[in-house]
Amino acid sequence: MRVFSAQIYKVGIIRYVDVPAEISRGLEATEAHMAVRGTVEGVPLVSTMVSRGKGCHRLAIHGDIRKKLRVDAGAVVEIALERDRESREPVLPPAMALALRQSPKAQALYRGMSVALRRQVVRYITAVKQQATLERRVTALVRRWEKFSPEQKKKKSAG
Repeated sequence: MRVFSAQIYKVGIIRYVDVPAEISRGLEATEAHMAVRGTVEGVPLVSTMVSRGKGCHRLAIHGDIRKKLRVDAGAVVEIALERDRESREPVLPPAMALALRQSPKAQALYRGMSVALRRQVVRYITAVKQQATLERRVTALVRRWEKFSPEQKKKKSAG
């Protein structure tokens, strides 16, 4: 566990701390995004450090943690971090796993997403009370993905 103190600052609506370069090196953070776990003032944290260049990283301080601690931008907090090597891959509901197996195009699109986006998709699919609603959401999403073309993505990013 690597421990440091840092001031929280605000970028848009997100609150961050800069992770000192020696902590980034100690965690062997060589990739642009690195999964970490630890604590902020003793409150558990599971997050991803994001590169800010030259071997340095920043770490988002989630709203639920800030609310528990009653802190915001400007506050100095003690953070303990370690590398999180556990998989963050979401568990697919059986209906979605089956639908993706039956649609190679939808499966390829899903696999091309970041793990964080896949977790959001699974959260959307499973945030229902009835199995029938889950199945409707899966069907609609797979249909939409089957119609998706790489040109649509280019148009969105160019616009």
